[in-house]
Amino acid sequence: MLRVAARLFGPGLPAAGKPASLVVDLGQLQVEDGQALPVRIPAGSAELRRVGFDQRGVELAWRDSEGAWAVHVLDAADARALLAALPQQLAAAVGAFESTLRRQQRWRRLGLAALILVLAVPVLLLALLASRADELAGLVSSKIPVAHERQLGEMAYEQMKPNLKPVNDARRSAVVVLGERLTSGSRYRYEFHVVEDAFVNAFALPGGIVVVHTGLLAATTRTEQLAGVLAHEVEHVEQRHGLEAIIKSLGLRAMWALATGDLGGTLAGEAGQQLLELSFSRDAEMQADQAGFDRLVSRGIDPSGMAEFFDKLAKSGGPTPPQLLSTHPESVERSEAMRARIASLGGRRFEPLAPLP
Repeated sequence: MLRVAARLFGPGLPAAGKPASLVVDLGQLQVEDGQALPVRIPAGSAELRRVGFDQRGVELAWRDSEGAWAVHVLDAADARALLAALPQQLAAAVGAFESTLRRQQRWRRLGLAALILVLAVPVLLLALLASRADELAGLVSSKIPVAHERQLGEMAYEQMKPNLKPVNDARRSAVVVLGERLTSGSRYRYEFHVVEDAFVNAFALPGGIVVVHTGLLAATTRTEQLAGVLAHEVEHVEQRHGLEAIIKSLGLRAMWALATGDLGGTLAGEAGQQLLELSFSRDAEMQADQAGFDRLVSRGIDPSGMAEFFDKLAKSGGPTPPQLLSTHPESVERSEAMRARIASLGGRRFEPLAPLP
């Protein structure tokens, strides 16, 4: 015999039913409440349904001369025991019930897995973006038209101009001549500017705008040193390091704007600020060093000026180092790599450049 807690619904009973016990004994089903006579359930005509919040409960429903009746067993363990004890007449219903329940559970698991996936995908994408940010930025930047990159650089430069003091004397002419020699044949249309500023610094904007401080010109002792700095900055443009940095910093909005060419003043202002505060990665600096070295050699310019000038900056010391060092961090490894490449030239001679004015 099996006795489980149940709730009985039927004629003359409250809408919420009343507590009872469902008894299975020798193939007979009946509901007892301890007060009235037991209500017998005709197994041959009873219907089996799923009930309960998680559909793990069992309902037995039937009709008699008084009307429609139902009894609910909501406890999952009691429901399983009841299904195992039901008479043979309900075997087919039990099989269908369990099959439906398994199917429903399967779909519930699939739904839960889908929900977890939906919630996890953004997190995984963010993790992927963070771990592969350089690679992704490089891939995206390679698809940006040069004209759009140039537009970004020009707009960023316009944002900076109110704080710059352009110099248009012989010093700028010398920088332009040297810059043109270094960039001949490039896909970019370069502009070289000199601004009055005591900081030893130079920077390049996306699209080919290069700015040199008068403080840097004053710090050079031979033109080859300036050539080394310019070659390094030019390679930041050629390798699209600034563009990649903006994409990583400003994200999808920058990608869309650069891809479509729809650059607004706000984006340009943010980009300009980002570029002013930009610090390239170690790999980007090494890449600019190596490619800049090759550019100097291919133009017949002594590359030792590059290593010479960065060594000079590193040795300058003081409580406030040259600004160029804050955006172009020096390292022993970089210097050693450059010296090794100079040694590999085997004493090749280069025609000295004209002195700076």
